[in-house]
Amino acid sequence: MTTMTLSRLPSVPAVAAKAVPLFASAHAALTFALNYSMQQYDRPLMNKIASGELTSGSTLGGGKGLSGLDGAGQAGMIRAELARLSPIDQAVLVAHAAPSQISCGCGIACCSGWKVNPEWQDAMSVLTSAAASGALTGCVSNGRLRSALIQRLFGAKVTLVELAERYEVDEKTASTHHAKLKRWLFGGADQKGAGIHQQAYRALGDRLRACKWIPEEDAAQKN
Repeated sequence: MTTMTLSRLPSVPAVAAKAVPLFASAHAALTFALNYSMQQYDRPLMNKIASGELTSGSTLGGGKGLSGLDGAGQAGMIRAELARLSPIDQAVLVAHAAPSQISCGCGIACCSGWKVNPEWQDAMSVLTSAAASGALTGCVSNGRLRSALIQRLFGAKVTLVELAERYEVDEKTASTHHAKLKRWLFGGADQKGAGIHQQAYRALGDRLRACKWIPEEDAAQKN
């Protein structure tokens, strides 16, 4: 008679799964938070859920599937970290990452269906005022031109010639102010000094990495 002996397999020590950050960079996290909130700007999220427009599984933004109340909560926490930064850091980040327009459902016949995003507008106002002394100290500058030049540096499709004509300034003046604003925002071409844009993303990145929401590598370098 053959006797069978059961042997116990060697135990394998359990290894805790490494947490995967929700976002690839500070910019990705910020864009999620600002755009997520804008999608609920006209009506509170809870009101939309109550009316049946949204459910707990509704997807409103990125962030590895975050949606519904989870997404709203994560967006709120990112915004809380943003609020801990200096006013100028907050302004440059919002001006860069927030949508400049949001949908408008007022129903008025002359409405285009869009309106200026108040949060973006406030950030641009702060940034435009700060630029007068931060970038254009000693220069006589037009506030509306400063705002338009900053918007151009953040991607607005308009030429310096068009802006010079619109605000009735010499094209050389518009070009000089544009160059100074660019250096103030993004640093010099020699890369020896960071602009306020890089400094702000670095400050936000430090806070988001401490919360384990972005990778340990320098997320500010991705923006």
